Amino acid sequence: MKLSTEYLQTLQDRIDMIGNNLANASTTGFKEQLLSIEECYDVQDRSNTMAQYGGVPVTQNPVIHVNHYDGNRLDFSQGSLVSTGNPLDLAICGDGFFQVKTTDGKIGYTRSGVFGVDAAGNLVNNEGMLLEPKVAVPDNVTDISVNSDGTIYGVRTAAENADTTVLTGEEKKQSNIVTLGKISVFRFTNSDGLEQAGNNVFFATEASGQATAGVPGKDGFGVIKNAMLEKSNTNLLTAMTDLIRIQRAYQVDVRITQDEDEMTVQTIAMRR
Repeated sequence: MKLSTEYLQTLQDRIDMIGNNLANASTTGFKEQLLSIEECYDVQDRSNTMAQYGGVPVTQNPVIHVNHYDGNRLDFSQGSLVSTGNPLDLAICGDGFFQVKTTDGKIGYTRSGVFGVDAAGNLVNNEGMLLEPKVAVPDNVTDISVNSDGTIYGVRTAAENADTTVLTGEEKKQSNIVTLGKISVFRFTNSDGLEQAGNNVFFATEASGQATAGVPGKDGFGVIKNAMLEKSNTNLLTAMTDLIRIQRAYQVDVRITQDEDEMTVQTIAMRR
């Protein structure tokens, strides 16, 4: 009975996890959750019972794997990139995270690069979290762009030249280009140790180690792609196939548990 309860909980954890992956299949920068195998049980009697329902075959030494949910284990593999045409949409191609400050002042890390300029002129993500280190955009600067190394440029709308040279067109634009700051990319010794904080943001933990800042495109840090976003790395076909398989296993185990309960009741009745 104990094993049935644990196994059912494991299957429910799997169903919930896959459901979350599917729900975020279109979420920018989302990383699939995984499960890890932690415990195994050698249970001949249970295997025989499951075989009656088309479950695991009867073998000499069958093993039922009980996989306990591990919420910190994620698949950090690269998601595909999609062009958006928005210069403030940024994607990291390779290893690393953007660093943001959450609305309650905590430092977090994300792969989602949906950025914009807030009312105060600061670069923020679509949840209103400040990009860190902070980047301010003056009112008279437009046409913001970001290079692959993280350098942020803008164009002043009014020339501030001391001389009287008259510039027009592209010459005028080039003369008014200003550097607004630079975006760093951050990575961890053990990304699996990151704590999920919601809104596609992670917090550093003792298990993950502290974040290390780097220049995009150097020393193994990912490069920044301007006007692009990283899609979720959820594999829809695999997720749907796994969901169907696990739901069937859940139904089988419920039936087994019900039969075990009935046998227990009958055994007690016979002893009276």
